[in-house]
Amino acid sequence: MSRVFKTKNNVITQKYKKGIHNGIDLVGTGYTLDYIVAHSDGTVVSAKKDYKVNAPNSRDYGNYVKIKHNNGMYTFYAHMKYNLVTVKVGDKVKKGQVIGYMGNTGHSFGAHLHFEVRDKNDNKIDPTNYINADLPTSKAKNKYDTGRYVVNCEVLTVRTSPEIKDNNWLKYSQLTKNAQEQVAKLNKSKPNGLVQGVVCDISKVNGNWGKCPSGWICLNYCKKQ
Repeated sequence: MSRVFKTKNNVITQKYKKGIHNGIDLVGTGYTLDYIVAHSDGTVVSAKKDYKVNAPNSRDYGNYVKIKHNNGMYTFYAHMKYNLVTVKVGDKVKKGQVIGYMGNTGHSFGAHLHFEVRDKNDNKIDPTNYINADLPTSKAKNKYDTGRYVVNCEVLTVRTSPEIKDNNWLKYSQLTKNAQEQVAKLNKSKPNGLVQGVVCDISKVNGNWGKCPSGWICLNYCKKQ
């Protein structure tokens, strides 16, 4: 049984071709339509259900669902039928759960499912091997772990979340009292960040980011004590 259709097996009508067709097109056995199901457990990170038309001269996906899976990879389901996408952003989905119905919306030349697999960095990869098989298990470990680190650059920005955004950095006045005291002792100018030599206790790690009492810092610019 197909990993992406509820009741049918899948037939490939157009293969993956890197840079030209970054997914595979599928229909059910006998070139029939079917409900689309989640390939694997995950969380819906993007979805559209109100695209009404077939627009073959566009480059639109029409109605679609994008799921982030537990190993960090993504699956993407496109050209779904208008108003029959059954999940929304933030929903937790299980393998085999219905997420919509095959359709002909967007850049499509007949009702089908356009199916993509993307890696952790959202790069589109050949999904062919995963149509009826599990996604690879993530064996990657964090490069860093919790513990005590020392800032190893001139000034290290502190963020409110483990990512770089224009509006998520902290000013000197927003740092903890301990961080302010360390910065003031090492650098009289009191810059908006942690200066070289400041000691940080990291309680949580997310990739290259570490959670200290003031916020999140990039551990690439620190040394482990």
